[in-house]
Parts: sequence; C-alpha cells; structure tokens
Amino acid sequence: MANISEKKPDSEKYRLLNIRKNLRQKIPSFRRIESWRLKRIKKSWRRPRGIDSKAREKKKGWPIIPMAGFRSPKEIRYKTRSGKEEILVFSAADLSLIDPTSQVVRIASNIGQRKKERIIMEAELQNVRIINPVVAKVKVDLGDLETELDLDEELLEDISIDDLELDEDNKGEEE
Repeated sequence: MANISEKKPDSEKYRLLNIRKNLRQKIPSFRRIESWRLKRIKKSWRRPRGIDSKAREKKKGWPIIPMAGFRSPKEIRYKTRSGKEEILVFSAADLSLIDPTSQVVRIASNIGQRKKERIIMEAELQNVRIINPVVAKVKVDLGDLETELDLDEELLEDISIDDLELDEDNKGEEE
C-alpha cells in the first residue's frame, strides 16, 4: 500500500505550475492611480504614497494594489512555463555547467551572430534546449517593394533565393 507522502515530485511541480497559470489569469492589470483620468500620468505602476490617497488606504471602489497574495508558489518562482530554470549564456563554455533535465538556455542579447552559431552547435551536441534560437533577417526584393522577413534558420535551408525573387519574365505575365 503506497503512502500518500510518497508522491512523485513531478506531479507536485505540475500542480504548482497549474496554480501559477490560473493565478496569472486572475491577476488584474495594475495601473497607476489616476492614470486613466490625467494624460500626464503614465500607466506604469507606482505605489500610491499620498497621506489622503484612497487607493493606499484600500478603500472600496478604488483599484486593487499589488500584494503578497498575487505571487506564484515559491518552488516554481522564476521558472519557465515548463518548470525549468532559465540560464543566461554568454559563451559555448557556459553550456558545460547546464543540466539539460532541469535547465534551459537563453543566449544573451549582446552576443554576435558567429558566437551564437557556436553556442547553438554546442547546445545541440549536449541536448540543451535554447529558448531564443537565432533568427536571420532576409531581404526580399519584389520589384519596387523591399521587405525584411524574420525567418528561422531551418526555413532558410529549405527556401532558395531564386524562390523569393521574381524574374523579369514573370512580372510581364502577371500584369
């Protein structure tokens, strides 16, 4: 007969992740008091500090202010939706410290393209998941219209440049 205390730790983690997901749906959008009334006051949250402030006194009819009850459970705080810890990586050497079962990687924003490619190659070898993989910008010339598309690298391998550019012969047929 199994003891109730001998639960799988994963089931507890998923239960807490579900609680956090439901809490986030119920959290109101905290707006700065009077921002809806005065144009000069921005919407970003600031705590009301005035001595006569009704919102500070939590009077009925005034918007609710953030408090401890809106926090997520302690065991999953600062974790991703999958329940893994997010680690910021600056070089391929940092990947050796990553545990693929409980951690995921985010490549720092100030890393160049060449270094990102090295980090991605090393992550694939170590089976480490990257949250923000490289996105390449491709310029597409459609006659007078030039646009920049954000495409994944996997899509770029499948699409050739000839597919993206219109030939002069095709332009005459379309008109």
